[in-house]
Amino acid sequence: MKIWNALLALPLGALLALPQAAWSPRVKPDAPTVVLGTFDSRAVAIAHVRSEAFAAELAEMRREQEEARAAGNEARVAELDELGRAMQDRAHAQGFGTAPVDDVLARVEGRLPALAAEAGVDVLVSKWALAYRAPSARTVDVTERLAAEFGPDEATWKVIRDVLATEPVEGEIATEH
Repeated sequence: MKIWNALLALPLGALLALPQAAWSPRVKPDAPTVVLGTFDSRAVAIAHVRSEAFAAELAEMRREQEEARAAGNEARVAELDELGRAMQDRAHAQGFGTAPVDDVLARVEGRLPALAAEAGVDVLVSKWALAYRAPSARTVDVTERLAAEFGPDEATWKVIRDVLATEPVEGEIATEH
């Protein structure tokens, strides 16, 4: 029995001999191990909805709707009307509120690793999704880099700057259809 106690005491004793910093979750490192790239999702949403790619998507949707109307397919016309309203509601919630822009970022997801590397960050996250950030946490604002992925023109940059100068709209954003 004494041998078993001695065998169990060795690992336990070694663990207790470690300094508290080695096993305590309360001890914070001196330097951050992860650098967060934060962005204002409103800028990304605005850059997207004012992009050539989005305009082409809307044009295709209108063309499809006109074809459905000409063919007498009212069910498809109604479906596309509803899709258009949902897209508009989402664009308003993203562009003026704090709704997530995951669907927008999916359009440039192949570029995100390079963008993060260029910015020197490990993680990209909307600043509205941060529930807590320790004072020692390091963040880098990548808003402009992300918005630039959608090729905004000068007029769009002005809209983005104007929106960023305001607080986001809280709650539901009413859209007239």
